[in-house]
This record gives sequence, C-alpha cells and structure tokens, in this order.
Amino acid sequence: MTYQDKLTELKMAFLRLKEALPMVKDQLDKDGVIQRFEFTFELVWKTLREFCAEKGKTENNPKDIFRLCADFGLLEDPQPWFDFLKNRNLASHLYDEEVAERIFTEIPAFVSALEPLLAKLENP
Repeated sequence: MTYQDKLTELKMAFLRLKEALPMVKDQLDKDGVIQRFEFTFELVWKTLREFCAEKGKTENNPKDIFRLCADFGLLEDPQPWFDFLKNRNLASHLYDEEVAERIFTEIPAFVSALEPLLAKLENP
C-alpha cells in the first residue's frame, strides 16, 4: 500500500472518529469511540512510517517514527504522540473501566493534534 493510499485511509478513519465523538450517549458508544481511536492511531503511525520511507528513513517503531516526523517538521513535539501510543496500548491490551474512561477523555486531544498533522501530510 502506498503512502497516498494510507493517507486516504487515515483521513476516512479520522472523519469517522470525529463524527462519533459528539454522538456518545452511553458506555457502548464510548467503547466504539475508543475502538475508532485505536485503529485511527494505528493508521497515523503507519502512514507516517510510509512518509518517512519516502524521505529515505526507515523505522518500524512508532516512537522512532514520531521523533523522525518531528525532525521533518510534521510534529512540533513527539511527546503527545508517545502519550497517545500509551493510550492505544492500554486500550488494546486490557479492559478496565477507569482506564477506558481516562482514554476516552483524552481522545479530543488526539483529534486536535491530528487535524494539523493531516493538513501537513496533504501538503508536505
């Protein structure tokens, strides 16, 4: 899959996540938003990995990818992305109501961080 293909998938996933946030009415909806966050996050780092590969840099670790993207000027600071990675890992590997609630409350920050990144990826 090419960088452009991944970017197209990422934009669609982002729109689906963004549209779901204001529609949350119960725990089932929250769980759905968390799942959308998980797959959107996966697409973010894999799209960025393709972006870096096109620039001649190959890494397979999300943290290394985020650092490279900061070097390329796509991210101002990789630290928030490390935090999003931690949330993604927590959401994927265990289910704890309290942890799920915390992750859910941090998803708007992910959406806010992803919006300018997408703009930069569309016009690098």
